Amino acid sequence: MWIGVVLILFVCYGAIVRGEENIDDIKENVTLAAIPDVFVEDDYNVSDRCSCRCGERNEASRILGGVETAVNEFPWVARLTYFNKFYCGGMLVNDRYVLTAAHCVKGLMWFMIKVTLGEHNRCNKTHRPETRYVVNVVAHNFTYLTFRDDIALLKLNEEVQISDTIKPVCLPWNDDSTYVGVKAIAAGWGSVGEQKNHSCNLLEVELPVLSNEECRNTKYEPTMIADGMLCAGYPNEGKRDTCQGDSGGPLTVERKDKRYELLGVVSWGIGCGRKGYPGVYTRVTKYLDWIKTNSRHGCFCSD
Repeated sequence: MWIGVVLILFVCYGAIVRGEENIDDIKENVTLAAIPDVFVEDDYNVSDRCSCRCGERNEASRILGGVETAVNEFPWVARLTYFNKFYCGGMLVNDRYVLTAAHCVKGLMWFMIKVTLGEHNRCNKTHRPETRYVVNVVAHNFTYLTFRDDIALLKLNEEVQISDTIKPVCLPWNDDSTYVGVKAIAAGWGSVGEQKNHSCNLLEVELPVLSNEECRNTKYEPTMIADGMLCAGYPNEGKRDTCQGDSGGPLTVERKDKRYELLGVVSWGIGCGRKGYPGVYTRVTKYLDWIKTNSRHGCFCSD
């Protein structure tokens, strides 16, 4: 389930981002008015830690090859819309910031991005999940030529009240963790296969994390896989993967304390679930300092 904000040729290999197709269609013939008051930033002083816990999965109660999650099972997952059209995913990292992929915001008018939290069925018009607008975007030095540094932070117009249905994911404890061989979980509302519709319900899929050496030995050109990237999937069989609509969403792993930490941001790939082409993610451990520095105005839950 990758979002196809655009379809691009990536070093002539036809790589695609995992987002909504033809975002330019959304922007056509748009007349901009003055930015409403909701977008005006306020002074927001917070302590370093809040009285909440990150990464707590709600297990009480379709990604490609995946299954529907329980309602609010992964309470950090966010859905992004642009001019009210779904196009990308993200995840809450503290009460004021959502992390996503840089290609989900590049070239867009940030004040038209809306963030939805605490949602399961995006097609259910009777349910009213929490929504926030974006007052600022901090994107890394991303370029479509290499897809490196595909990571960005969205500052919300108002802090989010942490609850059972909305809570942030944990950031990694160590920046030297590789996660090779662990089973990670991706979640999103993206397509359930190439040229297929996006899912109404939030889906999850379990994917093994590959070493970068393994990934460079797949059908990808080795130079395409940078150190700041991470691959996950089943290159020998394909089938299970993220796809269009999943870009910017989370790849998480369960820690020994049963909480979930973020190891990847859905970024790009060749097709969806194709043999020899595992999904490629931004490696979060390479950007920990950047994330913490640029989201310092939010309140982090305790690890």
